[in-house]
Amino acid sequence: MTESSTSGRRAGRAPRRPGEPEALRTPPRGHLVREAVRQVRDGTSVLVLGAPGSGRSHLARRVVDSVPELRVLSVRSATSVPGLIVSTVHDPEQGSAPGTVRRVPPGTTGVDDLAGTAGSTVVLADDAHLLDAEHLQMLCELATDGRVVLVATADATAGAGTTHGAAAARLTSLWLDGRAGRVDLVGLSETEGHELVLSVAGSRPLDLALRHTILVAAGGSPATIRELTLEALRDDRATSNRDLLGLHGPGLLPPRTVERARHRLDTLSEHERESLVLLARLDGLDPERAMHYVGDATLRRLLRHGSVTPAGAGTTALRATPVDAEAVLADGHTWSASGPYARALRSMVDLDTAGLVLTPFECLLLSDAWLGAADGPTGPTPAVAPDQVSRIATVAARKSTAMLQPYRALAHAMLALDTHPTGAAAVEASRALAALGSTRAAHEVLGRVPPGTSDEALELVSLWRAELDDWEGTRSDSSADLTEPGTPDDPPSGPVATVERLRGAVHALRAMRWRESLDLATGLVDDDRAGLVVRLRACGLAGMAAAFLGHGAQLESITTTGRRLHDALARQVGSASAQQVVDEGTAFFSGSAAAHLACSLGWVEMPARLDALMRRAVAARDVAHTSTLSALAGYLALADGDDVTAELELGAAIDRAPRPTTHETHAWLVSVRATALARLGRAVEAERLCAELEAPGATVSAWSAYLVESVRHLAAPTTSLPAVAPSPLGVEAAALQPTIALFAAAEAAASHDGRVSRQDLVDAATAARQQTDIGSLQAVADYVIAASTADAGSLADLTRTFEGLGMRHLADACEEQALRLLDPDSPHALSAWRDRANRAESEPAEEPLTAREREVAVLAGRGLSNRDIAARLFLSVRTVESHLYLARRKLGAASRRDLADRLGDDA
Repeated sequence: MTESSTSGRRAGRAPRRPGEPEALRTPPRGHLVREAVRQVRDGTSVLVLGAPGSGRSHLARRVVDSVPELRVLSVRSATSVPGLIVSTVHDPEQGSAPGTVRRVPPGTTGVDDLAGTAGSTVVLADDAHLLDAEHLQMLCELATDGRVVLVATADATAGAGTTHGAAAARLTSLWLDGRAGRVDLVGLSETEGHELVLSVAGSRPLDLALRHTILVAAGGSPATIRELTLEALRDDRATSNRDLLGLHGPGLLPPRTVERARHRLDTLSEHERESLVLLARLDGLDPERAMHYVGDATLRRLLRHGSVTPAGAGTTALRATPVDAEAVLADGHTWSASGPYARALRSMVDLDTAGLVLTPFECLLLSDAWLGAADGPTGPTPAVAPDQVSRIATVAARKSTAMLQPYRALAHAMLALDTHPTGAAAVEASRALAALGSTRAAHEVLGRVPPGTSDEALELVSLWRAELDDWEGTRSDSSADLTEPGTPDDPPSGPVATVERLRGAVHALRAMRWRESLDLATGLVDDDRAGLVVRLRACGLAGMAAAFLGHGAQLESITTTGRRLHDALARQVGSASAQQVVDEGTAFFSGSAAAHLACSLGWVEMPARLDALMRRAVAARDVAHTSTLSALAGYLALADGDDVTAELELGAAIDRAPRPTTHETHAWLVSVRATALARLGRAVEAERLCAELEAPGATVSAWSAYLVESVRHLAAPTTSLPAVAPSPLGVEAAALQPTIALFAAAEAAASHDGRVSRQDLVDAATAARQQTDIGSLQAVADYVIAASTADAGSLADLTRTFEGLGMRHLADACEEQALRLLDPDSPHALSAWRDRANRAESEPAEEPLTAREREVAVLAGRGLSNRDIAARLFLSVRTVESHLYLARRKLGAASRRDLADRLGDDA
């Protein structure tokens, strides 16, 4: 359990019970009691939150027992008799007797007792979340007015949707309003933590990655969350900090936070402190391995103390609270020669020798120790072999690159190359040099790949060399360059040929030739001769091409194949490729999310999906991965109309993007941020960003040019529409690239652009609709047709459809246009039309539901999510969305609940 409070005083050592082992002692809470007593005597209420069995009632009783000079009224719900409370009164003016226990019905004597205590009484409400609503409300009002001092305990694990959860939230509001102090015997939930960060930040919101970093670092402590949030808002700790909060180094935390952590750690021995720092460096270990490194008794002690906690729901991994570990480091901690650190290093080498896979953090700790040893790797680990050093140091280099620490990555990579040269070590050294801006050295170090390197390793070297060439802009988007390099007499073969096929798919995508890119990528995905990494990257490209072609079923199939390939990569993982599995997996799943967003699939589930990916990346300290995820979060916010959040997230994404990066990736990040700036009325800044993308010497592809022109058209609508050859509003072009055509047509329909005829919009939308099987894109086509033909009824129906799909921007556009067509002077015109439409739709539908549509609609009406329906019927989520959209359109249902009503007994 994590303990936290606003106290800054030193904690005394709790007495040990006779026969109780040191490791199983109850964590000391004297400092929590003293701080709560001080607040009570100052007239401030106190909330004690904890899970059942956490000792919350005992702690609250200790608090009130420490103020014998005050009159105490204790109230508690009589759980055996609903509607009654137990009332106990202790009045020091009437002697030392504890008073009497009486059962009183609510609304009579009990209420009178509470109301008559104003001015001089402490009210102890044990399990206050179990009180009836009337008593609870009265207690909160009396505490808010300062008429009583409330000491209340509540269940911190009560569900948010339950009555008890609502009661606990009502009590917590006292603390949020500054009317009460708070003692947590468990940490805040992630939802509560995010709410607290947003509340403290106020009008200066923090980006998603930084919020997750604060929560991970604080370990659930509300006081620490508050202080880290305030620290993050300081000008010198802005969101552009590439190491997020700059943790994992002494002297980087607020002094108050360090001091509070010191008091919490007073009772830990030096051995336990070193073990805490070790577990913090090896973040996310399974309990068995953690116990192997620090010992069973020490691990149990740290768990009971609250400095080590489970990493999260659904996992057994353990995580040391980073702030506690930083506090130990701030005291000048050094590793002992015979402590858990030294033993752990030797154990890691033994585990690797035995064939067990070391985590990236274990590799990083080992390689750091080797770099710092005066006598080399054999100093701290005498039994290590040269090939082990090279393999482990290579993973450490890759991990450092993901953490955006290129100098550290270069040191690890050179250690690997100097000890036992391999292709993987050369690639990591080249990556680090490229990140430092030394592209010439990055190419030269690839010459250290030793002879006899396996085809799989050569494929990875060729893949990196191709990326490096593309980053330097050495290859254009001309059609001649999209073929495999070489002359007929010297065609590429083996790993080089495989990489060139992937490269061709990349450049076809950049040239907006979706079909060509899809064919090249899917051919490579199905080629068993190619390596798993290349095939997984090809899956990402194929998914994006399918999204722009509007092929939802194919996108879902490609996504499933990508998951299978990633699972296969994870199964063959060894210590040499542990971080590569993480990197490639995050890249694929982020790309898959981007592809789904590009064709408006899964908008409702996407925030939770991105949140989970971001939580994982932040916990692993992979700052480079947070860049793409922040960009996707910003894109979602932009589509949702939250331009301020979009600009914030994209600014963070650009600042934390790994160096170097591809021109197209950078162009997408910049264009989305420029779009947010243009919407915010900051057109000059938006134009400056666009101009940077067209600077002399920059590689400009058809895709990046389209992005820039789209931003300029948004900033200045009088400019021409984005030039995509042929025009996205032409029938032929709409059939070739339906996704872009539909959204371009929707923008034109919403802006009433007179330069585009209504009939052209209808023709383009009709042609694009015939090419896509994605329900959300079909709804966009219906919107374009309805807006172009002034069909108010269809627009009103589509308003509800887009709301259900999570596409609020189009829902707002539909509602605005429907209202204008019905009666612009009457704000109730749309509601009146819907009422008439609902009455008309009560009659049987002219177009009956298919068997599958009815089956999906029935399950949706029962409250199942799209993902649950897909799992039950063995369909893809995309197919479920399409069936649900068609069922709602045929039945005229505004929501899932409306579906249930219209289906009647079937639902």
